[in-house]
Amino acid sequence: MSSCCLTELPREVLVFILRWCKARDLAALASTCSLFHQLTSDEHLWKYLCWRDFSIDQPELGPIDKYRKLYTNLLHRYGYMLGVYQSQVAPCCGLVEIRYKAGSLEGVHWEPSLEQNILAPLNESIVFTIDGNEEPPKCLCIPHIYPHTCTLEIDKRKGVVTQYCSNSGMHVQKIGDHFGFNTLDLRVEPRKIYLTFLNEVIGGLSHMPLILPTPSDVPDALKAKDGSIPEHIMTPGLFQGTYGSHGLELILFRYKDENEIHGHKVTGDTNVYAGKISVKILLKYPMKLSVEIQGSISALKDVQPKISHTSSELCEQVFILPADCHKASNTPLPERCKARFHGFGQVAFLWFQNPHFVPVQVIVFNNDLLGVLWLELEKFSLYSRIKKEFTSNILQVDQSVV
Repeated sequence: MSSCCLTELPREVLVFILRWCKARDLAALASTCSLFHQLTSDEHLWKYLCWRDFSIDQPELGPIDKYRKLYTNLLHRYGYMLGVYQSQVAPCCGLVEIRYKAGSLEGVHWEPSLEQNILAPLNESIVFTIDGNEEPPKCLCIPHIYPHTCTLEIDKRKGVVTQYCSNSGMHVQKIGDHFGFNTLDLRVEPRKIYLTFLNEVIGGLSHMPLILPTPSDVPDALKAKDGSIPEHIMTPGLFQGTYGSHGLELILFRYKDENEIHGHKVTGDTNVYAGKISVKILLKYPMKLSVEIQGSISALKDVQPKISHTSSELCEQVFILPADCHKASNTPLPERCKARFHGFGQVAFLWFQNPHFVPVQVIVFNNDLLGVLWLELEKFSLYSRIKKEFTSNILQVDQSVV
């Protein structure tokens, strides 16, 4: 049986083999001989590695003329930052997506509209860019408002990105000037609070990884025998909801287990901070209410939770908002809902003093729209699913250790 030297294999076979190598191994191979130097420079190979390692499919190179340069100069150092994060600007925090665009990475701050329209798309603003055409890549804060240098680092074990700004004072001032905070418009108050606390942390701002759940995260115990998800069971995800004078806030609904769904605040306010639980939905305590009971807050307060052992309460039913209940959103409400559950909502005094949970009723209108009736507050919050597709986190870290 004759032996074959590796270098005698067809070129396309060798390139295929190289697809299984790590980038640092390719760099080592390139220095062994002229053949491997040529093979490890193959653009199709580096284009594949951009997809394999960083999920960048058919990347637009922008000013960068080579996929190899894109990988070795930009992605090798910064590509692991791609994904969704919660910026630690207490108590408000913020939603930041680090995404790829035309040869660069950019950090995008997503925030709800200043109007009470839960169906409106999120507003975006660029908080930093990493220009892969520069060698080494150049990092800039707020490039479209007041470009100045910054440094970005990532802890690969925890997935935490830290942003160090070179001019934090002017950074915050220029944002305030850009959005015109000299006005007396109360709708900008949440952003003012955000900037106030941003001023304290922008010199070393931490972006914590936020792994967004998918329909596959619905517990198997709640699925039908064929694996489908019943209509009354909502899939987890990111929503925006109304919080009175605080405006719209972002809430991430996740399954705690097959018995409860918890809504965690991605963005918070001066009463209940970001990262805290806002709403608990008790799936074992559904209810079916008559029109007469639904018409009065006092009657709703008298409805006692009862655990359900059957599906009789888990059915589509009429929905009526009590006349003596305040609704912040102008979004029209459906006349019927898929299900209604008992639950708890967290309230607190200013600066998260005396936090406690109060009874609420959660109305699932459909998979993308739900309401929360705060019985003691006599207020109604409406939540709409954010349907935008965000960049997936490259580092799938265990958030319990972050």
